[in-house]
Amino acid sequence: MARKLDDILKELTMDQAKAAELMYENDLLPIGKRKSFTDIAKEVGVSDRSLRKWRQLPAMLEYKSAVTATYLTDSRTRIMQALVRECEAGNASMMKLYMQTEGMLIDRAELDVKTHAVDEAAVAAQLARIKQGLNR
Repeated sequence: MARKLDDILKELTMDQAKAAELMYENDLLPIGKRKSFTDIAKEVGVSDRSLRKWRQLPAMLEYKSAVTATYLTDSRTRIMQALVRECEAGNASMMKLYMQTEGMLIDRAELDVKTHAVDEAAVAAQLARIKQGLNR
């Protein structure tokens, strides 16, 4: 089960929490508008090397996941509205995605196994022959 933001933040210093927030916000920007790690480190008041180390901390990674989950939950209505607009515009792949999201379309594979009838008497006779061979 994913931990709550408050629990994750207890494992981070104030600077680390600020850095985590700035890095998350930076990831939301278009690629050409993103800040460098050096810029974020300066804003936090730490070295670029510290920021790169912090970035690998489990609590920092969990923070990013938790904030993303919160953002997606908060944005679910807008996302579904955009999906419905695309469906209404005739986008077949979005229609499929909508139907999957709503549980109306499930990928399913069927397996049809055909076996030959088993001659139980022949199997029993073969088994008896094997047992006789083992007892010799």
